[in-house]
Amino acid sequence: MLFSNRLEQFPEYIFSKLSREAKIQEKETGREILDLSIGSPTFPPSKKYLKKLKEYIDVSGSMLYPGYGATPEFSLGLIDWYKKRFDVRLDYHELFPLLGAKDGVSHLTMALTNEGDEILVPDPGYPSYSGSAQMAGCKVVPYVLSEKNNFNLSILEIEKKITKKTRMVWINFPSNPTGQVATLNDLIPLVELCKKNRIWLLYDNAYAEIVFNGYTSPSILQIPGAKEIAVELGSFSKMSSFAGLRMGWIVGNSQAIAALAKIKSQVDSGMSRPLQNLAAFILMNPDNKWRTKMIAQYEKNKEIVMNAFSQLGLRMENPKGALYLWAKIPNNANDSYSYCMKLMKDKQILITPGIAFGNSGDRFVRICFSNDITHIAKYL
Repeated sequence: MLFSNRLEQFPEYIFSKLSREAKIQEKETGREILDLSIGSPTFPPSKKYLKKLKEYIDVSGSMLYPGYGATPEFSLGLIDWYKKRFDVRLDYHELFPLLGAKDGVSHLTMALTNEGDEILVPDPGYPSYSGSAQMAGCKVVPYVLSEKNNFNLSILEIEKKITKKTRMVWINFPSNPTGQVATLNDLIPLVELCKKNRIWLLYDNAYAEIVFNGYTSPSILQIPGAKEIAVELGSFSKMSSFAGLRMGWIVGNSQAIAALAKIKSQVDSGMSRPLQNLAAFILMNPDNKWRTKMIAQYEKNKEIVMNAFSQLGLRMENPKGALYLWAKIPNNANDSYSYCMKLMKDKQILITPGIAFGNSGDRFVRICFSNDITHIAKYL
């Protein structure tokens, strides 16, 4: 039997590979692996939201096809939230529901590029930016987030990578994997650069509500003129501990969103009505008491994990955002992948090798602190 040549253009998703390795290790040892690789929140969702979800499921017609695009409730909720949270005004044609932010990552590439186009991605950065580009037959052009610059955004680094073939650039703050953040002033020159070169700016803001030490995440759409070239992704996965429900959104340039909607009309049938109603309720009825407890728990987890891995010889900064520690491996370690495999065999702990996020990450590992670390001491 024949298979698509497309399968040769991109690697297996790193977390699929790590999961398989962990299952082999558990089978061989008979001991459970402490998985700190995937950023899957274990802090339970708000009871208020769970109650509402049950109510929406019981509504007559809730199991019918939802139609394509946003329901009126979802649209109103997102418009209301962006105005209150960022002082950004959205119109109905400037938003669209996603089946998780990752849905937007893959399908935006299909909607906005042609084979052979160049896509700028952060290095280190979320692997799906590169994977989706490769699936679409595009050339991945990494721009380095340098350790020397504390993994901050460098406009000069991006500018020197732009060519006539550049179609779009991915930006992600708070960053997965580094935890670094950006201010609005950091982003203004980037908007101007993309407008000047007529390239799409794709801003992944999935971790906007997972922040620490008094930091507040901006929206790229707060910058005047950003809607000319920019779209922004958001997610309920981390924001509301609903990772498994696959709820997200895209806002911004209406033409880009219309192109994405056309692609998605061929590959799925939209976000279910109960989930769109739940999304609207979450956006218009924030459970601040619950969120304060969630952030406090993550802060506590972060300190415990930082202390534990520091004792193993890893060096790291205290991140202001996202759910990860970006830790430098000991000098005597060969590379990040072999270090992670050895740690799993020696300690039954699984973390993510930095090479998964780009060549610049090979002396680092990513450690997630949103998972259950109650019994971490027994693994060390």
